[in-house]
Amino acid sequence: MFAHGGKDGIPYPVDKKTYDQSIELLSKAIHKTKLGIRQKNEALNRLNKLSSID
Repeated sequence: MFAHGGKDGIPYPVDKKTYDQSIELLSKAIHKTKLGIRQKNEALNRLNKLSSID
């Protein structure tokens, strides 16, 4: 699984636990934003699509 990249933009492999933790962190960040409900749902749906890729 490739999820993270450095400044050079080249992704490197991470284990499933790290990948899941990254998705959870992004989800929490979306919930804390001052976006409207529709925008939050759209962002969470996109994030959900990423988290379902194995």
